[in-house]
Amino acid sequence: MSRMVANILMGCAALFWGATFIAQKTGMETIGPMGFTFGRYVIGALALLPLAIHEIGKSNLLQAIRRDTRLCASALGLGVFMFGGIGLQQTALLYTNVANAAFLTAFYVPLVPLIAALFLRRHIPLNIWPAVVVSLVGSYLLAGTSELTAQFGDLLIIGSAFFWAAHILLIQSIMSQINAPFQLSLLQSIITAILAGLFMVPLEMPAPVDFLPVLPQLAFAGIVAVGLGFTLQLVAQRYTTAAAAALILSLESVFAAFFGWWLLGETLVFIALLGCILIFLSIIIAELVPEHHLKKVRNFFSKAQ
Repeated sequence: MSRMVANILMGCAALFWGATFIAQKTGMETIGPMGFTFGRYVIGALALLPLAIHEIGKSNLLQAIRRDTRLCASALGLGVFMFGGIGLQQTALLYTNVANAAFLTAFYVPLVPLIAALFLRRHIPLNIWPAVVVSLVGSYLLAGTSELTAQFGDLLIIGSAFFWAAHILLIQSIMSQINAPFQLSLLQSIITAILAGLFMVPLEMPAPVDFLPVLPQLAFAGIVAVGLGFTLQLVAQRYTTAAAAALILSLESVFAAFFGWWLLGETLVFIALLGCILIFLSIIIAELVPEHHLKKVRNFFSKAQ
């Protein structure tokens, strides 16, 4: 798979996730955030099951993790990090709007290269850093109509960004060891559903009938975001870097704001549209501006000093 095709697939994943913010926001009328997370990931796991079974003939994840304890820990870690990210994000949507949540979720964009450079000692291409800055400015403008005060929901979203950053970096590591995206997507969905269920039972205690009124939102979030979106991420991220993937996946905030405006009537003014343009520009910088050109600029200013 070429890097361009991989980028397009991750853009599709961002589109699915952005649209799913609406289902997440409107799907908690009769159930709580853990109930919604549990329901959507059960549905997502069921949608992935036949694809994962078909994939076993090419690459058997269970056999691989039995032979390699580090791979086993990484595979389980995908589910744990996913639950941390989605659990905090879903709970935060009780307290904040879609545009604000999408902006604060985008904090994983700078976190991915920072963690990779500082803790994993990975080389980060020079063009990633200005792209990160442009992306964050764009995300801020995109949420310009929201109240960006330090509310409880905002803090939850910021916390989720750390889990999403770890999830992206772990995918980069695990996909270099085994190419089994459907099985990995199924495994992380099952782990997320189990963890959500463990919190749901004592904290929310929903009855089975409580899930019926929001079944359309659960089905959309489960099939589209979990079954398609996260699987596309696993397939595509094998062919690009974690930092570049984070920038492309940040388009989720653009799509979330658009669907929030279209379907929920949330305000989307000129400054927000400018933010969308900047996020697109950040991806162009990361993907199309050669690193050696930026090195020449850096060297020029160094000599000038």
